Amino acid sequence: MTNEEKLQKIIAAYTPLDYTKINLKRAIKDNYIAAEFKDNFCADICIAWRNINPTQLRNDMFVKLKTGEDILKILKYVLL
Repeated sequence: MTNEEKLQKIIAAYTPLDYTKINLKRAIKDNYIAAEFKDNFCADICIAWRNINPTQLRNDMFVKLKTGEDILKILKYVLL
């Protein structure tokens, strides 16, 4: 499994989208699905890594996370 497929599967786990149809270079067009993905993904990260500042993560999640590839920007919180 490639890293691209892994990112697609992460996004698909939080959305009703089929992972094979997710283009990591494009933003999710449905604003509701995109917001729900970010909110739920952020919540799960904060539950798994309690030392992460949830407010800062949430702010960065909604500002910096536009495409599937942008998930890599969020990994800095997990890798601290």
